[in-house]
Amino acid sequence: MSLRALLALALVGLLAACAQQNTSNLNQDTEAPLAGSFIWHDLITDDVAAAKAFYGPLFGWRFERRELAGGKPYTLIISGDRYVGGMVELADPDTGEDYSRWIGYYAVDDLDAATAATVAAGGMVAVAPRELGDFARAAAVHDPEGAVVGLIESQLAYRPRSWEDSKGQIVWNELVAADAASAGNFYLSLTGGTVAEEQRARGVYRTLQHQGQAQAGIMQRPADELTPLWLSYFAVRDAGLAAQAAADSGATVLLAPTADVREGTIAVITDPSGAILALQSMNQGASS
Repeated sequence: MSLRALLALALVGLLAACAQQNTSNLNQDTEAPLAGSFIWHDLITDDVAAAKAFYGPLFGWRFERRELAGGKPYTLIISGDRYVGGMVELADPDTGEDYSRWIGYYAVDDLDAATAATVAAGGMVAVAPRELGDFARAAAVHDPEGAVVGLIESQLAYRPRSWEDSKGQIVWNELVAADAASAGNFYLSLTGGTVAEEQRARGVYRTLQHQGQAQAGIMQRPADELTPLWLSYFAVRDAGLAAQAAADSGATVLLAPTADVREGTIAVITDPSGAILALQSMNQGASS
């Protein structure tokens, strides 16, 4: 199965999630704008059972099984009293390419315009816009640098209410870009808003802002061989302890908390199937 088919499967899973959830579990936050924020995430993995065994204890998650058309399973992720994402199982191809990854859905006001703008900027539509029930539409694209991202036009948000109840939830998304300035301009073309720039020890950090609120970050990749990607940050009580617990359960720690990287509040790991993610201590947001 190709990556394009994989992304289509993830969107079908999202459709199943949207169609069957009780909306009392969804964070319909009318104060925070949706456009420019990430409101759902899917884990693509070659072993859902192993992923559940890894993520359940690490983040305190619970899971619900759904079935897609043809009996294909889709696993809903529950953190606290809300659904925050899903899991889709797909075996890696014989080519040796690793498909395991987290895919975030970036909210736009006009999905058709956003997909057209992606193509015009040099990106590619992997899965064309499709209906997700009667309140959302979504597509999957490669942005102009090749980073995979979902685009979604939705009336519902899936986000933590506050830092106090955010453990196990995705609290920040950050693009590691080949050209951070160009990438910022591209994503603004999809949603409007502004880009805030802050000089840090490791260079300029850019934040996508919409209606005055920080929604996602963009950083220049530290090495040319690093493929551009979106990195999702998961809230934990202590990033160092969580990284050690993850390593004890088969994860690989790519970046342990260190004082010269965001004051030691983050760690970056790959889960046992190879999907990359960041751990964020709850005492300080990733964007600060």
